[in-house]
Amino acid sequence: MTHRLRKLLLVVLAVLLLLPFVAYWAIDAWLESSGGKRMLERNLSARTGMEVRLQGDFDLMLLPDIGVSGTQLIIRSTDENETLAQSAEYEISVALKPLIDGQVQIDWIRLTDGEFYPGRYRSGAATGDQSPREENRIPQIDQLAIRDFSLVLPGSPGQALQINRLELNGFADRRQAPFRLEIEDLVDAEGWMLLDAAASRLDLGSLQIRRQEQSLAGRACLFMGEPFSAQLVLEAGVLDLDRLTQDLPDLGMGAGDGDESATPDVRIQLSVAELKSGTVTASGVVLNLGDDPECAPAEVSAAQAR
Repeated sequence: MTHRLRKLLLVVLAVLLLLPFVAYWAIDAWLESSGGKRMLERNLSARTGMEVRLQGDFDLMLLPDIGVSGTQLIIRSTDENETLAQSAEYEISVALKPLIDGQVQIDWIRLTDGEFYPGRYRSGAATGDQSPREENRIPQIDQLAIRDFSLVLPGSPGQALQINRLELNGFADRRQAPFRLEIEDLVDAEGWMLLDAAASRLDLGSLQIRRQEQSLAGRACLFMGEPFSAQLVLEAGVLDLDRLTQDLPDLGMGAGDGDESATPDVRIQLSVAELKSGTVTASGVVLNLGDDPECAPAEVSAAQAR
């Protein structure tokens, strides 16, 4: 090895060793001089149209990526000041170059141990408020990961679905985003998700659902607000109904405080080529839970498709 090559390798090694310290200095300078916590709150609030607060601890994060981590992320509605979601822990990765320029570009967000209240969500169109105000805007996020969240159901005090994992890629308003979802004691599901924030509607397409070693496919529509509505159109080849319904969690549907407007509206249509239940087998069966779903496939333009 020549002297010049050895010197070059030493310079490269020195740069690599110094890089984490440079990154730490850049983020620390941003936090101290620009009020990084407040700046991040303003950025998230402006992009979502909701009030976002980062309470509790707020620390630098260098691994696995550059960003911040902390405790107590809270999202509130701007009109009624209700808590829509909260997370006990969070990690937010930001791009370094825009950060040096005093700008925030979010690469990914991870939320752990929290609650989400879909019945409290309101869009600009759904509030009935005639005064003009901005609709909620959902920021584009390359990756969103949620762990150990409770989906608190309206109209059923104390009842919630436990979301073990939710992963989204390329998430943005009115754009298809691949997702993976695990709900404890209920289902594993994957497909694509499309949110229309203005209509308070969430569509799930190319849906693959697994429960008790049973497989179903189809689509779903979730309408947030009051009443919260979940509408599914599913199909299966061979299905064992007894295994499918085994150990279903009791969500207390309809067991609320008597306010029918707060009771979730659940509609499921299930078409099965061969249905088994006990010793009985039937072909070409269509089962309905609740009213017929009004869940037409979402129309997606070429620009929205990923």
